[in-house]
Amino acid sequence: MKRQTLFASLTIAALLLVGCSPKVPQPTPGTSVSTEVPGGVTSTGKYTGQDGVSASGIKMVYFASDKYEVEPDQLQRIMSDMPKIRKLSEKGRLRVEGNCDEFGTDEYNHALGLKRAKSVKSVLVSNGIPSSRIDVVSYGESNPVCTGNTPACHAKNRRVEINLEH
Repeated sequence: MKRQTLFASLTIAALLLVGCSPKVPQPTPGTSVSTEVPGGVTSTGKYTGQDGVSASGIKMVYFASDKYEVEPDQLQRIMSDMPKIRKLSEKGRLRVEGNCDEFGTDEYNHALGLKRAKSVKSVLVSNGIPSSRIDVVSYGESNPVCTGNTPACHAKNRRVEINLEH
């Protein structure tokens, strides 16, 4: 009986790990994932503004509603900051922080924030930042940058920030 319980536990753990693996973004030139609607938000709920930067001066990475794949325009934002990110990683550990809007349960938002952070970490690692220098954390919905009740405000909260650990 113990052997069956152990096998079942290991199988469930393996399925959870595989099911939550971050997707490495593969930008497809010339494709459009969504269209912009009034208010700086795409039809899929991604913020289109260029104003968000983390406390470390790195551009925020925005996500569509309920998504964690880094879209091509957001990949460009990351790539434009790679020199800064490399310098930060030489000074200390990076903290990649996943965030969500207020919709969904606490558990769902925590998991989604973690997937977003892992997705961005994957981009950083594939561009030469050592994985051992990157920590990921999810704040779920608990760390909003905007508290208004508008689509643009909700979209600003669906983000990842890259900061230097203190």
